[in-house]
Amino acid sequence: MRSAATVPGLSFSVSPPAAERSPLRSDVAGFIGRTRRGPVGVPIRVEGWRGYQREFGGLAGDADMTYAIRGYFENEGEVAHVIRLCHPSAKSASAEWKIGALDKDGNWVDGSPAGFEHTGYRITASSLGAWANNTRIAISYRRRGASGRPELDITIAVPDEPTQYFTGLSLSSDLASETAETLNTFEEFIASGSRFVRLEPLDPTEPKVVVCPQQAPHSVDWELKLEGGQDSEGKETPGKLAYLDALTKLGDINEVALVAVPGLFNDIQDDSDALEQQNEVLVALVEQAEELRDRLVLIDVKTESDHQGKRDQAIREVKKTLDWVDVLRTSFGDKAARAAVVYHPRLTIQDPLGGVRSPLRSIPPSGHVAGVISRLDRERGAHHTPANAEIFGAVDVTQNFDPVEQARLNMSGVNLLRCYPGRGLLVWGGRTLHLDRERRFLVYRRLIHRLVRAIRRVAEPLVFDNNGPELWLALVRSITTVLLEAWRAGALKGARQEEAFRVRCDEKLNPPDEQDLGRVFCEIEVAPAAPMEFIQLRLSFSGDGRLEVFES
Repeated sequence: MRSAATVPGLSFSVSPPAAERSPLRSDVAGFIGRTRRGPVGVPIRVEGWRGYQREFGGLAGDADMTYAIRGYFENEGEVAHVIRLCHPSAKSASAEWKIGALDKDGNWVDGSPAGFEHTGYRITASSLGAWANNTRIAISYRRRGASGRPELDITIAVPDEPTQYFTGLSLSSDLASETAETLNTFEEFIASGSRFVRLEPLDPTEPKVVVCPQQAPHSVDWELKLEGGQDSEGKETPGKLAYLDALTKLGDINEVALVAVPGLFNDIQDDSDALEQQNEVLVALVEQAEELRDRLVLIDVKTESDHQGKRDQAIREVKKTLDWVDVLRTSFGDKAARAAVVYHPRLTIQDPLGGVRSPLRSIPPSGHVAGVISRLDRERGAHHTPANAEIFGAVDVTQNFDPVEQARLNMSGVNLLRCYPGRGLLVWGGRTLHLDRERRFLVYRRLIHRLVRAIRRVAEPLVFDNNGPELWLALVRSITTVLLEAWRAGALKGARQEEAFRVRCDEKLNPPDEQDLGRVFCEIEVAPAAPMEFIQLRLSFSGDGRLEVFES
């Protein structure tokens, strides 16, 4: 409770530098779905797996998204924005802490502890769900603590969470000196310091003037257990409306560049029109990404089961995957399909919650792949294809495909994850769902997203300038600076900058009619460097029997 600065001596604290928050970043992922605990329906920015655990807890056996987010950070994703979803019938675990009693005149009865302002509190879990059930809270009261005032020690033991200890918490007291007014009450301290519980007075009246009862005890101990928390009334999970509401909130966060919903197919599956609702959510995500022009949606393939080694079933599964992808592409429309990228198959990972009987678990790959993209973005830049890179935190893929199946999936825009002896698991594809050659490459979209973010940053400060030649020139200079950096980094092709890009903003593009409407048009043309997907080699035997290799 006491600040270290008020006690003579030496003290120190360690605060790691926060990851830079910037709309220019194109390596930050946004996740929507169920977590173990945490605020519901609110975007929370987390840094690293430990930061995620502080806000949302660890893994949850019934929520694929928790494993996907762990995979994101295992693959060196740095920052994520997470929106937790819950069913509307979810409830928080709670318990009543009864402290003392008042007589009919409103005075504390003998035997009540001194120093409290309320006769009791309802201790409630900090967020909805069953995660806090069986939480044990031990409270120890001392009438005269080290400070000379009433104090509390509180221990909060949540299942599968680190135990929290609060010692020497001061109570408000009319016996306290004026200097005690600068100390927080224990209610305020718990509210700001505990990730697990909140306190709410049981008596709705104003706090009582604390008068020490004549026979107040010197010490009291309480043992409480939280109960009644539930994720839903039955086995219901968040539905379409919860996802659509969350994606609207995620769209307002300009730092997010990658979007994933790893638990979508598990959350929406019981209704007769589940497939239609799943596709509706995916379509909304992709359309939003296309409208914003600065983010990409990572889509997992809906599969009924894993068919490793069962060729006939695997062939049928490939056909179903291709049909499903075609339906999605049609739903998006040609233009929006460039904002969607599909990865397949599912990954097999080690499951610490599975025990000896189920040590492995298959999960959607979008979280792990988002981590790979984030890592390569910082290492090489958005203008490099995020492929041919190792996936960490997984032990295998759930399906292997023969060359014919690989070709069919690749041509349909499905990016495969493959396991190579000696190299591990690799991302083996870099295409969006758009079928046109000029728009299908993922690296093109990532580059455009990066340029859009950079151009917004330099152009937005000029919004309220006078519309005229000076403004047009300022726009051209600012945007040229951004494109020049991209060209020098190898993102644009051409031996000279004139061959790589062109920026035009003049009176021809902005006639008087447009100026009167307060609008400015700027024309930008770029020539992205073409990615290389195939390398062809030719073999020939010379007359003396030597083998020669020529690259096409």
